[in-house]
Amino acid sequence: MTRSFSSHLSICLLPAVLLLIHAAIASDPSPCDPLSALYPDQLFLPNTTLYTSSISSYAWMSGHLQPACIIQPQSTSQLSFIIKILADFNTTFAIRGGGHNANPGFSNIDNEVTIDMRGMRQIEVGDGVLRVGAGALWGEVYDAADAKNVSVMGGRISTVGVGGLTTGGGMSIFSLDRGWVCDGVKNFEVILSNSSVINANATSNPSLFRSLKGGLNNFGVVTRFDLTTFKHGPIWGGTTLLSNASESDLIREVTNFKMAKHDPSAHTVTIFGYNLPDKSYMLLNNMWYLKPNANKTSLHGLMSLEPKLNQSLVVASAGEHARRVATPIPAGTWALWGTTTVSISPTILFKIHEIWKSTSSLITSKFPASDINFAFGYQSVPKSTPESGPNSLGIPSTAVPERDWVNLLVTFQYQDGALTSDLEAILLGAIDKVDGIAREEGAHVKYKYMDYAHWKQDVFGGYGAEEVERMKGVAQDYDPLGMFQHQVTGGFKLF
Repeated sequence: MTRSFSSHLSICLLPAVLLLIHAAIASDPSPCDPLSALYPDQLFLPNTTLYTSSISSYAWMSGHLQPACIIQPQSTSQLSFIIKILADFNTTFAIRGGGHNANPGFSNIDNEVTIDMRGMRQIEVGDGVLRVGAGALWGEVYDAADAKNVSVMGGRISTVGVGGLTTGGGMSIFSLDRGWVCDGVKNFEVILSNSSVINANATSNPSLFRSLKGGLNNFGVVTRFDLTTFKHGPIWGGTTLLSNASESDLIREVTNFKMAKHDPSAHTVTIFGYNLPDKSYMLLNNMWYLKPNANKTSLHGLMSLEPKLNQSLVVASAGEHARRVATPIPAGTWALWGTTTVSISPTILFKIHEIWKSTSSLITSKFPASDINFAFGYQSVPKSTPESGPNSLGIPSTAVPERDWVNLLVTFQYQDGALTSDLEAILLGAIDKVDGIAREEGAHVKYKYMDYAHWKQDVFGGYGAEEVERMKGVAQDYDPLGMFQHQVTGGFKLF
């Protein structure tokens, strides 16, 4: 009842609001006034409690920008009209889902308009599908799935948003068996730049459907994801903390795991962390097995490593595992991410590890008293032959990334924002060194995982020229105004 009344009210107010829009454009080119007139309870202005709460809810300080106003739509019909207003004003704007991406400007903006999708978090359980509002978090999705004794191809951290992770490809506990998170989408509901609402799936707008699976925000605003559900029982897994004396053993076992016969039930994320100013090391091995017992499996070597400083292993649903991984981020934390991909060999991870060690020494000499956490993380790349039809990631059909490829995530977390420029150069420099070593070994892979990429990295270049040209054509067909290339400034762009 509430939603239909809201839509009826918008229609009744439409003539008056259109007059207000035209007057505002003539006098002051800001869309915040007509948005406030139409949706007064959903528009947040600076120096108000709701505005401050929205800004402070971003995971990293890079998201703490200052828009002229924040609008939080509650339905697709409301957002459709908001898009029309923003098109009329030709204003730049940001689209915020979970607010977890570390790249500045990807989900917030200074001095313009931010659309906060968190008002659209409705989840409906259908026949073999979960219909999920684009502002939902993965923990909310798993709650709905667990209640029906099903699961979905979802994120591994409960506090991450559905929208950005999925349209960037997305990795899941189920990825080595079922593919990318985007491959689990059966249908996208999308608002185009002309404010029309369409569905994209295998039979309706199939070119757009493919492009949204890895093409991010280049085509429209996704308002709902219809996720395919499947029956799945309890999953074994958790986290082991190892002593830094285990560095070489851990690299060896990760290499052995990758080079052994592929096991689609086994999923690992291995992290080598270094903390300043106390010069401490953190070796974390996250493991999941898609069955209740992982004994005598491909994970045996990783499970056997000693000495263990701490270990937390459970048999639980995918949702419970995602909640256990979601550790709080300290207030005031800045972050930088970057990524690359290599093909496994007997020596490549040992050589990359030397770059982690030399970079740790570099930041110790340059910033000895700073509060910095630096990490390299390794994991397998998802299966690339989805049964749901092609995605836009450009991974060759002849590749077997779940068996052969390793994703590397390089991260900095720190408390002093003034260090950003220097740490950014170090991060990108370390990735360049990794790519150089990989080329020497014949292990270089062009593909870069969008959801981990630094904004200066050429993500679409890794998709391949043919796929990029195809997506450009789709963008021109569905967004002839170029709104999502020029007005939505955040994200990786095709043009």
